[in-house]
Amino acid sequence: MDDTFMQPAHDLLENYSRAKRHLAGGLTDERFLRWGIMRALENDESGRAFLQAQADQQNPLARSTWFDAFKSSRRLAMLTEVATTSYHCFARELGERDWLAEYEELKDHPIWAVDGHQIAHATHAPRDGKGRHVASGMIYGLCLHGGLMRPLARFQGDAKRRHEWPVFKENWRKWTQHETRKAMPIIVADPAYVDNQHWVLSSINREALIITREKENMAPTIYGPHAFERDDPINRGVIADELAGYSNAALRRIRYRDPATGKDFVFITTCKHLRPGLVALLYFLRWKIEKAYDVFKNRLAVTKAWGTGETAALMQAHFVALLHNLLTLLLARLEHTGLGEHKVIAKQRGRRERTAAQNRVPAQEKVRHAFTLTCQFIRLVRNCLRYKIPWEQAYPLFKQRMQCYL
Repeated sequence: MDDTFMQPAHDLLENYSRAKRHLAGGLTDERFLRWGIMRALENDESGRAFLQAQADQQNPLARSTWFDAFKSSRRLAMLTEVATTSYHCFARELGERDWLAEYEELKDHPIWAVDGHQIAHATHAPRDGKGRHVASGMIYGLCLHGGLMRPLARFQGDAKRRHEWPVFKENWRKWTQHETRKAMPIIVADPAYVDNQHWVLSSINREALIITREKENMAPTIYGPHAFERDDPINRGVIADELAGYSNAALRRIRYRDPATGKDFVFITTCKHLRPGLVALLYFLRWKIEKAYDVFKNRLAVTKAWGTGETAALMQAHFVALLHNLLTLLLARLEHTGLGEHKVIAKQRGRRERTAAQNRVPAQEKVRHAFTLTCQFIRLVRNCLRYKIPWEQAYPLFKQRMQCYL
């Protein structure tokens, strides 16, 4: 099981990392990579607890060696190479598992749900000028094609506070440098990322498009409607598609009433070519990144910073995202063998069957595989690695745990 789960990361370290060093004994890069992933998976309450658990399993390591590694810029460069390359390699393998495969107009666009995520400060983190600790905050992106996670940049921590928008604005182009999908990236974000002039210029320069929600205090001038096909099931719920002027820019404005809840939404976007129902769909899929953060917090118990400083924060974010992506990749590989999260799929199917026809949202029903990683799946992976269960014994367990709930 260890090779089945960890091997993709180790192969990338061996074949793609220029920052890797061949160290003899101690904390080799291979061991550091594996232990970092296990640190995120094992849900130990502290770094010392993790080291004790390893020592109790006859894998001792000096405390100073482990914690000093999280201050190493060379180790961070190595980990960043592995994590970045893994995203692109995993994305290619997950191509058939595209959440948005039913929508031809989306296939060439990289589509990112973006949001900040905060965890508790490290034990020895400095305090700000008022004697208060500052939570550690990191911006992540979730690919809405395959469900892979990527960290971007830290926006606060170690006694420093910054709003996430300017940090994102400074760093987001890093994500688009090596994209294999050739159309403009689409960023899906909450209203904290509203900067109309920036996004209009990004669209004109063919850098990125934005989908977000209108803020309550925005007072647009409506210039006129855009025609759209009201009989298209994808557009169910769309009330109006119009051009709206704001204080410093003109954007497409879509008014939408969710058929399932009756709640009204107003979306603004620089995407001119998408059906309005797809704009609404992509914004609703943004909530998948919140589900991923729930996995981090409640299923992996990653609720506290592992160390102080920018280097440690970025290492932790890469390890957590890499673990999330390895779990996603393993799930996809199991699906190729005929296994799948049948219990989740059955639950979703039952929910749809209980929903009245007029309250259904066809655009959302066509999204495939877009479910969160389950507790049973994560626990089983953890147990198989912890107790070194061979794959021949692990496979029947996966079949059992993915069939029904305990």
